[in-house]
Amino acid sequence: MTPCIFAFSSHNRGMYQTIGETIKVAGVFGSAKFTPKKFEWRTQIYQISQITLVNDVKDGGIKKRWYSVMAGANLYRLCFNRDNESWSLEEVWCE
Repeated sequence: MTPCIFAFSSHNRGMYQTIGETIKVAGVFGSAKFTPKKFEWRTQIYQISQITLVNDVKDGGIKKRWYSVMAGANLYRLCFNRDNESWSLEEVWCE
C-alpha cells in the first residue's frame, strides 16, 4: 500500500504530502546515537531501508531531530521532539 494518491503531469516528478501525525518508532541505540529501523503509521508497519539525512533543529525553543528515511518506494520525514520525546510523521515524498 502506498500512502500517496496524486495525479501528476509529465512536468511534475513528485511532491511532498504534508501529514503531521503522531507515529510509533522502533530502533536501536549504538555508539551513543539512536537509529530508527521501523515506524507504525495508521496501523501499518514501515521498515526503514535507508536513512538519507539526520538534522537537528530548534523550532522556537523546542529541540527537534529530523530523519529523512526510505521505506518501500517512498521518502518519509520523521520528527523526534526532543523536549517531550514524541515522534511524528511530517511529510511523505511521492512520485
